[in-house]
Amino acid sequence: MPHLPPGRPGRQRRTVRSALLAVVSVVMAAGLFAAPPAGAADPQPLTVDLNHTVGAVTGAGSGFLYGLTEDGSGPDDSLLGPLKPTSARGGGARLDGGGWAGDGYSAGSGYQRRLNSAVNQARRITGAPYNGTYDLLVSDIWGADTTQAADTVYPCANDDCANWRSFVRRLADDVAASGVRVRFDIWNEPTGAFFPPGFNTPQYYAMWDSAVQELRAHDGNSAIVGPSLWDFSPGNISPFLDHTKAAGTLPTILNWHFSNTPVADAQSIRDLLAAKGISGLSLTMNEYLHADEQHAGFQAWYLTQLAKSGIASASRGIWDDCCVAGTLDGVLVRDGSGALRRTGQWWVYQAYADLTGSRVSSDTTGSVDAVAAVDASRRRAGVLIGDSSGGSPAVDLRVDGLTSAAVAGPGGVRVTVQRIPDQNPLDQPVTVDTRTVPAGTTSVHIPVTWQSAQDAFQVTVTPAA
Repeated sequence: MPHLPPGRPGRQRRTVRSALLAVVSVVMAAGLFAAPPAGAADPQPLTVDLNHTVGAVTGAGSGFLYGLTEDGSGPDDSLLGPLKPTSARGGGARLDGGGWAGDGYSAGSGYQRRLNSAVNQARRITGAPYNGTYDLLVSDIWGADTTQAADTVYPCANDDCANWRSFVRRLADDVAASGVRVRFDIWNEPTGAFFPPGFNTPQYYAMWDSAVQELRAHDGNSAIVGPSLWDFSPGNISPFLDHTKAAGTLPTILNWHFSNTPVADAQSIRDLLAAKGISGLSLTMNEYLHADEQHAGFQAWYLTQLAKSGIASASRGIWDDCCVAGTLDGVLVRDGSGALRRTGQWWVYQAYADLTGSRVSSDTTGSVDAVAAVDASRRRAGVLIGDSSGGSPAVDLRVDGLTSAAVAGPGGVRVTVQRIPDQNPLDQPVTVDTRTVPAGTTSVHIPVTWQSAQDAFQVTVTPAA
């Protein structure tokens, strides 16, 4: 959880593996592209097939943890709207007053301020035009955000859950009165500084079970998120599932943070759920990207993995400006006048949001990967490309299906390639090449290198004018 500095104990730090592609040229016909220099490594193949639909575009990953201002109004829609956020998460962390615990375990001004902030943020994200989901961090409103006092008494200590139950009932009543629909994320990263009694302990399960019981007694359709572990850990998720299944307190949404391999990890959890006879749970990861991974190139690669994982939603982690700066977790930066400016990472999210319609296949055998979509109503195909290696792989990007009725015109198709440098700020991506591919051409090869190890790339295909 980004309520602590990046180097906090217990959280692994990894070297940035971000790298991406600079497109050199778009060649007119399939199979015709310059050979690599003598002695160079064979290029990694990366193939996108515009005719092979593989699923819906979900926007998983277009979410932010504490990305808005306290009242939810910032940043304005000119900066938020193009990213089409599908999820958000918050609960008033670090706002003065300390929440319920800071108010002496009652609903005082500290509790109210945190609740108001979360409700206002949720109202913006869940309302039009975004219509996203909002994970309400119950533990932050309670006061467990690393600013709590050393003598804090955590819920259900000594088997006494009475005050905790009162808090959950009050929270459920207040959220209902607001008219905003949220998903209750009961306890964030329940180890270490956030829940010293520990995860998978009797006190943790007493806290969890009583919260679920109170929320569902209040509203049988309450959406419950958990266990919100700080990493992907099947060894911890498995006993949690065993306990909550037996107790009748399974979450609605099974959640973890900071997966290294979203596609494989999501499948592993699906296999685990099937083995336990559990069905109907949605999967989410409402914190992703460590601080040293938040670069345009690696971010683009990670979004390709989220899109392919089938995870329903994911929200970017926040590290340096928690919790009401309104910079979308550092995707926006302030210039000398205090005005918010776009960054390379903002443009990556914008390119990802511009993938609409149906997702189409993208296959790779190396560290470079892509997510692609075709929207027949817009007569447009888009491709976002990223790399996880941190090296400098040569890439042969092949785009098949150029005769698809969705993108082909009488004059062929127009292919535009843009480089997204990892710069802060970045006012515009760099257009690398724009070419017309003649009508009847079924595929095109795009030899790829890059100018910086942290670039990302966007390719668009539209009918030629």
